[in-house]
Amino acid sequence: MFTTLAHHYHDGWGPGPWLLVFPLFWLTLVGLVIWRFRQGGPPWRHHDAGRSVLAEMYARGEIDADEYRARRDVLSEGQR
Repeated sequence: MFTTLAHHYHDGWGPGPWLLVFPLFWLTLVGLVIWRFRQGGPPWRHHDAGRSVLAEMYARGEIDADEYRARRDVLSEGQR
């Protein structure tokens, strides 16, 4: 059996391109996940995007404290 398997490898039978396809697939997948996390952080953190924009508006003085609290409360109700 072993000689038959070795004989097939020498006749052009063998893993062929699959030897590289699977490792490249996993390296690409891991690379995409790392790239995604470096671009914008984990996807589950983006639900606070409205609150961060609101906080920036308040910090720049575009809205006052009362309007900030009112809008923050509206955003909090939408998350429940």
